[in-house]
Amino acid sequence: MKSKVSSPKILNIVFCIVILLVFVLTFGTRINAEVLNDNASEVIPLSIEIGYTYQSLDYKLNQDETQKEIEPITLDLNYYLNEYKTTIKFFADAFDYNYDDIIEDLKQREKDNPTFEYTNIGYLKDSEENLKEFPNLEYGLIEYFYDLNKTKRINRNIIHRPYTGSADYIIKLISYYTTIYDNVDKITLLSIGAAESGHYEVKFMLNYNNVYGGMSKSGLIKHNNIEQGVLSYVRLMSRNYFGKGLTTLESIGQVYCPVYINGVKKASSHWVNLVTSVKENYINYTDTITIKSLINNIEEV
Repeated sequence: MKSKVSSPKILNIVFCIVILLVFVLTFGTRINAEVLNDNASEVIPLSIEIGYTYQSLDYKLNQDETQKEIEPITLDLNYYLNEYKTTIKFFADAFDYNYDDIIEDLKQREKDNPTFEYTNIGYLKDSEENLKEFPNLEYGLIEYFYDLNKTKRINRNIIHRPYTGSADYIIKLISYYTTIYDNVDKITLLSIGAAESGHYEVKFMLNYNNVYGGMSKSGLIKHNNIEQGVLSYVRLMSRNYFGKGLTTLESIGQVYCPVYINGVKKASSHWVNLVTSVKENYINYTDTITIKSLINNIEEV
């Protein structure tokens, strides 16, 4: 025989259900942020309701972006001639040009062109006569000097100066140039150069200002000075290797130092192993080299 449930017990049960519903409706839509943040990669702000989180954050981020001061790009040649005076003089010397002649030429080009592109103060144009854009001002400045070499618009005072300085300066040159050609790996370039030039100390190569083993039909390529020689190396690696997807020692070596095994072109395993072993000397090289530190180094030599 089933016993009947007393009225007080029924009332207690109803009361508990009501309390539970109130609790769920009041607190059930909120999540403890500390519990959600057990995963360190997730950052959820405190006191933000789920379902509105991303909209709220996006709105705040957009507001912050609009409030940030955007540094304006100065569209004035004289500003860059003054701001980059040291850089322009450095590359004028590297390419064997007189600094004053370069400034005069750049100002004349400004008069001949109604538009201005700050990465192209040499006013170089494409096949459709539009001003080219470069990754940075130094990149465009270097291309301007190579264009001068080709067009012979300005006379050069070419002097061959064999390098007799320290390996440290060459390392700094490579490091500086890799900030301009930022698609290359600095450690890889330092390692290849060191492997090719006996850690930048083989006199025969330094007499040619050639630290990378670059060859022409007549033999080892001779550069006029070490600044120009190292630049040629970094520019070559940027354009002809890293710029074409050759980024590993194996893929670089297949072109840079190839061998043929059963008719198949591959990287020399000896070369790859040599560069790999040398790489240990530069793996922790993190110095950031600026044009100012290079100029100071030149004055000390």
